Amino acid sequence: MRHLKVCAFLIIALGALPAHSQSIGVFTPGDEGRPFEDVYASGLYSANCVEGAGCTCATLPINGAELAVVMGIAAVPADTAGVWDSPASDLSLTNETADALHARFGGTGYCPQTALEPVDGQWQDGQPFDITVQCGPMGEMFRQVLANQTLVTARLDWNGVFSGDTIQTAFMAADPDPEYTPHDFNDLTPVETIGTATAQTEMGAMTSTGRMRLLTPRLFSVTWDVSGSTEFGPCNWSTNQLVTWVGE
Repeated sequence: MRHLKVCAFLIIALGALPAHSQSIGVFTPGDEGRPFEDVYASGLYSANCVEGAGCTCATLPINGAELAVVMGIAAVPADTAGVWDSPASDLSLTNETADALHARFGGTGYCPQTALEPVDGQWQDGQPFDITVQCGPMGEMFRQVLANQTLVTARLDWNGVFSGDTIQTAFMAADPDPEYTPHDFNDLTPVETIGTATAQTEMGAMTSTGRMRLLTPRLFSVTWDVSGSTEFGPCNWSTNQLVTWVGE
């Protein structure tokens, strides 16, 4: 993700969920002899579908309540079973089973299950939502800057691995910022990464933390948390954001 500029010290935050140690089986299209396995026990799947050719499906690493937050909608219907294409709105939600969705797009048998891996290509960050700011008299200014972030598109070549270092390098190359403080990343699982950084600013030390999670091969979410203090007291803010694949 790009570095947000707020008086030259608004800094990136990335993060993660608890690790999941079970490996995800990888099946190729046409291998229709295996039922879908919910390896994250989330009750949700994501699907990549092609009209006339069926879908490939992967387990989502988050539950319905978390999915609603990262999609910026009030709630996910209780009967939701999966999301297909880029779930940027409730129009991408479905109550169909993975196999039923696969059949609707022309597939037969079980939906071929894949590991949840990001797709190479151009990715664009999205406008932050669920913005919370506590920063004294500067709070409203920070809120406006966060809400009106300039969108950046970067080329991401993953080599099959969802990695915080890959994201940081690509977005900083696409939108160089001399004020950016590099983050230290720890990729906890194939779909989760955490990064932290501390920057000394003219107003004091600021620390960023948060979470980044791959939701579908073409979408990941970022939750930002930045904390520090000024002469007016605590200065903290947090946001949610979606980053979407937009083409080759």
